[in-house]
Amino acid sequence: MDQKKLIIGGGIALFLIAILIGSCIQMNSLQQEGVQRETELNQQYLTAQNELSTYTSTFYETIGVANLKSDKMDQIITDAVKGRYDSQGSAQPDRAQLFSAIKEAYPSLDLSIYDKIVDQIRAGRKAFQAQQDKLIDMLRAYDNWRASGLFQPWFIRHLGFPSEHLEARIGKDVKHGADARDQMWLIVTTSDTKRAYETGTQDPLAVPGANPGKK
Repeated sequence: MDQKKLIIGGGIALFLIAILIGSCIQMNSLQQEGVQRETELNQQYLTAQNELSTYTSTFYETIGVANLKSDKMDQIITDAVKGRYDSQGSAQPDRAQLFSAIKEAYPSLDLSIYDKIVDQIRAGRKAFQAQQDKLIDMLRAYDNWRASGLFQPWFIRHLGFPSEHLEARIGKDVKHGADARDQMWLIVTTSDTKRAYETGTQDPLAVPGANPGKK
């Protein structure tokens, strides 16, 4: 009888040990996957921001107007890529609004290059939107990974994901964990790059550097 109890007890112990080992293996695998996903999200978040910076720095060389480079023009073309000058429901800049913004900032500009500016803005917008779309797809996959499965969400919560490894870096400002995830979900529309990534909101239409009282 005692031998039978020992066999049963040993079997139960082995079963529990197997569950423990399996759980440890599963948690280790999930931890590694979580770190990888968050590392990729961190990189993509920076890539989406850098797309705007690269676009602005190459804009003038591409259309051959290095003499126009200024903070005002940087702001106008960046806002155009992010959708400030769009008509409602339009997928491209409203030519009248964009023309008005450029003309007000540069009254003496030869507008024979205007079509080149519009074409370059369209190209920049397409590249920027691709980076934004990729980030959104990655965030959806990350959230789905955290929520899917019968036991997996429990393991992931106890592993602490979103973890401090996930970071939304905007210049010197950095958010971590759940705050970083929320920040990444903000969709950039307008305003300067830093403020847009911080708030995801659209400021009223205004020409950078323009005198509000000037008619």
